Amino acid sequence: MVLFIAGAFVWAPYLPRLVHEGFPAAVWPAPGSFAEVRGATAKAPASAGQPLGVFDQRLQELLAERHATAFLAARNGRVVLEHYAEGLGTETLFNSYSLIKSLVGTLVLKAVSEGKTDGLDVPLGAYLDDIGDAALRAVPIRAFLEMRSGVHFEAGPAKQLSGAPVKDLESAFANPFGPLVRLHMLGLEAVASGLTSDATTRGRLNYQNINTAILGALLERVYGKPLPDILAAKIWQPSGAAPAVWRRYTEDGTVSAYCCLYARARDWVKVATFLSRNGNGAPFLSQDLWREFFGQHFSEAQLRKGQYGLHARHDILDREGEALQGRFTYFLGRGGQIVYMMPERSLVVVRFGEGLQLLHSTLYATWRSLHPGQ
Repeated sequence: MVLFIAGAFVWAPYLPRLVHEGFPAAVWPAPGSFAEVRGATAKAPASAGQPLGVFDQRLQELLAERHATAFLAARNGRVVLEHYAEGLGTETLFNSYSLIKSLVGTLVLKAVSEGKTDGLDVPLGAYLDDIGDAALRAVPIRAFLEMRSGVHFEAGPAKQLSGAPVKDLESAFANPFGPLVRLHMLGLEAVASGLTSDATTRGRLNYQNINTAILGALLERVYGKPLPDILAAKIWQPSGAAPAVWRRYTEDGTVSAYCCLYARARDWVKVATFLSRNGNGAPFLSQDLWREFFGQHFSEAQLRKGQYGLHARHDILDREGEALQGRFTYFLGRGGQIVYMMPERSLVVVRFGEGLQLLHSTLYATWRSLHPGQ
């Protein structure tokens, strides 16, 4: 037994810290190491001086049934619906969980727009020549964005969510010696040398955190800056968001690109509005990349099945008798953290909570709350 325990600590020296930190907390404060994401100069709330709308009965039921802790809807950048669970409010910092993945994805597109990379179809190894085997380095950047890289990392069956295979932190924590926990506690460097790409699964959707971790490393390499500084300069400050904190792997390490940005719900509204408008003034992305990020290339038939694009998900509202119709893009995190965007309607909806929210019904009920009688 003594030899077993000693061996466990040799292989997993992070075990005491894992016990201390536990599963990432849903709201701030949280144990662990964190880096600041610098925010913009403080601004008045988007709805200051404006009355908020009234939640219709169905929306209230949905939020109660699914244990929503925060829910906001905005039109044209102004918050028009807002709700928080008891004890929480506008200054609460909520854990993004996987929502941050989608922002890392947009930053990769920003790097392409700025000429930091030569496009999405360039092999990963052109920029990261010290990660994985030759097969992994030959995979194009696009495949990591689409979660189709074939990276061989987490074994065993995947959880299912909207038809897409998902491997998340919640399931990984059941095995403290597994590769994802090792990544989560020690960083990409601890697993990078052993990464491979499986030709038999390459091109098949397989949602894994390691894809985003690799993209985070790519961004730091091409920009020559820490990921929190890139996010702050390219998205967080231009959108007008307040300072946030992002979990680090270790005290002096980089951040976990796939998880755990703690920020205000209103700041996610600002960020989503910024992306929906493709920036404030100057374009954030080139028009073709912006359209692709928002799934404009998917047909309506494809959207009815749900689609995973460039680190964002896409679907369509087409329920007969509902006033709100059309395409929408959304970011999704563990437990139903969600950010909806409908640029054509200038609509943004942000929800944090403890259970998965009904995807389409939530948007329909939100629209009815904003437009009673429709």
